[in-house]
Amino acid sequence: MEKIELGEWSVSVSRWDRAWQPQMESLFCQGNGYLGVRGAVDEPVPGQKRDTFIAGTYDSCFGEVSELPNLPDVMGKEITIDGELLQLSGRNHEDYCAVLHLDNGLAERRFTYRTEQGKQVKVKMERFVSLKNRHLLMQRLSLILEEPAELEIRTGINGQVSNSGAQHFTEGTRHCVPGEREELAFQAWDSGVRFAAACAPRLTAGSYHASIDMDRRRIGTLYHISAEKGEEIVLENAAAFYTSRDAEYWDGESPFADTPFKETACGKHKSLSIVDDANALAAEAAKAGFDHSLKESGEAWQRYWDLHDIRIDSDEVFDSCAARFALYHLRIMTPVHDERMNIGAKGLSGEAYKCHTFWDTEMFLFSSWLYTEPEVARRLLRYRYLTLPKAKEKAAQYGCEGALFPWESAWITDGEVTPSEGAPDVVTGKPIPIYTGTQELHVNADIAYAVHRYFEATDDTAFMEACGYEMILETALYWASRAEWNEEKKQYDIHGVIGPDEYSEHVSNNAYTNYMASWNINEALRILERLRQAGKADILEALEKKTGAVSREVWMKDRAEKLTLPKPDGRGIIPQDEAFLNLPELDLTPFKKGGRKILESFNVEQLCGYQVLKQADVVMLLSSMPDLFPEDIILKNYQYYEARCVHDSSLSFNVHSMTAARLGMTEESFRLFRKAAGVDLNGGLSSADGIHAAAMGGIWQCIVLGFAGLSVKDGRLAMEPHLPESWRSVSFSFVWKGERFEITVDHEEVRYGKTGGCSKGLRPVGVTDEPGA
Repeated sequence: MEKIELGEWSVSVSRWDRAWQPQMESLFCQGNGYLGVRGAVDEPVPGQKRDTFIAGTYDSCFGEVSELPNLPDVMGKEITIDGELLQLSGRNHEDYCAVLHLDNGLAERRFTYRTEQGKQVKVKMERFVSLKNRHLLMQRLSLILEEPAELEIRTGINGQVSNSGAQHFTEGTRHCVPGEREELAFQAWDSGVRFAAACAPRLTAGSYHASIDMDRRRIGTLYHISAEKGEEIVLENAAAFYTSRDAEYWDGESPFADTPFKETACGKHKSLSIVDDANALAAEAAKAGFDHSLKESGEAWQRYWDLHDIRIDSDEVFDSCAARFALYHLRIMTPVHDERMNIGAKGLSGEAYKCHTFWDTEMFLFSSWLYTEPEVARRLLRYRYLTLPKAKEKAAQYGCEGALFPWESAWITDGEVTPSEGAPDVVTGKPIPIYTGTQELHVNADIAYAVHRYFEATDDTAFMEACGYEMILETALYWASRAEWNEEKKQYDIHGVIGPDEYSEHVSNNAYTNYMASWNINEALRILERLRQAGKADILEALEKKTGAVSREVWMKDRAEKLTLPKPDGRGIIPQDEAFLNLPELDLTPFKKGGRKILESFNVEQLCGYQVLKQADVVMLLSSMPDLFPEDIILKNYQYYEARCVHDSSLSFNVHSMTAARLGMTEESFRLFRKAAGVDLNGGLSSADGIHAAAMGGIWQCIVLGFAGLSVKDGRLAMEPHLPESWRSVSFSFVWKGERFEITVDHEEVRYGKTGGCSKGLRPVGVTDEPGA
């Protein structure tokens, strides 16, 4: 792909090529966690995806699983110069530059366009999604002509969009006051969620005429402009989106006493009409102007960076930019404002995976929020709690007790939304069956593990009593009932699962799954014992009414004591599952070094018959629970499984990098970190369908938990740095037990100090000057 140019705070390209546009649309995505806009260019380009999403507004279409619907586009512009449509090609422009500014979220493009008649126009296009007001996005277009010309600019709200052909909306209502106000109201077919989009365009030009431009599902303004030589034509467009699912309009109930549903970053709604509020916000922002709103948004970004920035002192800019690129995307993909929503596998940057939530949140994205803004981590867990009723229904459907969380999750009442079929099989030509929704069960323990880590880092007893204990107990009940007695071995087995490695299906006793399940059940037993010793009879009684787990304690303990836990063989290798080590090996050289994709030569059913991994599995276990085995066993397993892993998942490189760092394999760790950081920035895996969200969280984990060596041992913070040789130091902010610390690690020492203030919403616990003391 096109070489991407990186700065300390920017990502840019200096040449236009239509073939690279899909990837650029993902990388240049903008948003604020509520609203996400794919980085499609303003002018029309064949094949572009003009995606706009609002978190939590899932809808299903024609019996398919629910997805975030692609909303009407407010960014597209058609510009004609003396009747010629402005559309870039290889030879009709020069001085091209597109930049995404990571510090304030501004994206801009500049180039000089040359018409077929030889007229030249200097073009500048800017846009941002406000971090100050989540409903607002703004755009500015500037044209300077070197000689007179007749221009037309078509702008407005284009509802002629779909999700890969699936149309989610009714026709709705339209209204336009040319050059002042454009509005489109519409409703999702199945969910009934109502939407309102409003634009307030403002044109600065010497001589022009504005008229209504309307078509099916589209409303806008057509400007006719007679431009003089050297005149600058400026069009600013303020756009606003509101939905009936927004917290300030939603009439659902929250189970939490301190619910934030009626509090918004922009204040309470001014009316009961989403259309009126969208129009009011657009008009207000248009009056204030592009620069004013950009300044306000930039100030909000600065507050974010004050808490989250990672500063790497190195001569190579790639690493600093990769860290900030990841942090930028972590912010724009996370619905920090609302506990009813979570993070999609592609964030809000593309339609892939239908914007569903996976285990990615708890195991790859959660840490970056837990240790910087724990209140956001708390809301991500609250989302899971709101889905608990559906998780209990799913467990019951399979004849099990407790709760089984969906592998793919959407709106809080949707339940399991994993599709049953995928892309065509390269061997059979038929759609590939998707078994993850019924077999990839480890998400249950991943969620429980995240709850445990949250409590460990925050001492938030109120959260645990409200929902945390319940989540751990319900997931433990599931595992205990899912285990099957093996009379010959006198142990309980877990059959018919998929572990993290999705090239191994229908396996028994997957090491990651079984160890995590064992931890989950034992943690539930520890909770019951702690509550009993603390005299919390009322809490125990409440938990028994909710879960029935207290009376099942002896039964769970029996399962925990006899659950099959794969042990290292004579070589020290932990079997990934019962069959894996007996499978034949496959020469992976063409796929690990030659750049070929293994799924172009084999289907998943065939790969299940070889010692081939899609991603970290046993290594994932050793990364998540590094104290399970001694270091020599971890090293042997790292080497064994890394050699058999093709890293076809964006979740893989960062796990191997963290594990290698903890083993002191700094050069190996840094090599894998560069691969993890380049998943999107280098095009190592296709980003055309959206950013790899988990990879963004993985970059944070590599730096903080890997190279800086931050970990929690026995409830206390510990640090064992292994910095790359090319890094002089790394500095970051970290929250522990309600106190914020600034930490700097170099090759000689670790320096830290409190920055003051208790993290919002968390009880201060009186930490001493030493973190974890």
